[in-house]
Amino acid sequence: MTELFEKRNVEAYTDSLAAYMPSGRLFSAKDVKDTNFRKLLRGMAGELFHANGLLRDYSTEILPDTTVEFIGEWESAVGIPDSCFTGTGTLNERRRDILIKLAALGTQTAEDFEELAAIFGITVNVLSGKDPLAANAVIGDTDKEKRFTIVVQYTSIVGFDYEFNFPFGLDDNSFLDCVLSRFKPANCRLLFEGV
Repeated sequence: MTELFEKRNVEAYTDSLAAYMPSGRLFSAKDVKDTNFRKLLRGMAGELFHANGLLRDYSTEILPDTTVEFIGEWESAVGIPDSCFTGTGTLNERRRDILIKLAALGTQTAEDFEELAAIFGITVNVLSGKDPLAANAVIGDTDKEKRFTIVVQYTSIVGFDYEFNFPFGLDDNSFLDCVLSRFKPANCRLLFEGV
């Protein structure tokens, strides 16, 4: 991550303040070490140094994937806890949950659902119920029911990046089922099919 605020020391801030002072006899002591005027500039520079440190901390804390202090605010902003996310676990798990919720906000296309599942290390193929490849999942459904059906075909479980395992498949209580069901369009049903 690129630093938004350059790390500088107090002396660099003192030099910067001195550079902004006009030239001439009145301000000639701005560059002379141990003069009262230079000490005044150094005192003001100390506050700039402190403010820069606070801004550097804030620029790290404001990002959901690096925050420590604002984890609760981020969870509240994205609606955690909810029926899928408990708001508990390690700091990294809580950050991951926030990122998942943020990523899912724009979930609209089949590719979006596939990318969301990929966060969990699971390869899925998302099809419309009217797609001929989804025929097994929607046997006996009418054309209208097929039109409002999203079929999630799961093929394999790839490696997990996280410290927990969760069930996946046709179990309505599984974590991924919960997440995908939560972000599907309200007028559609979601069916899981192992292939």
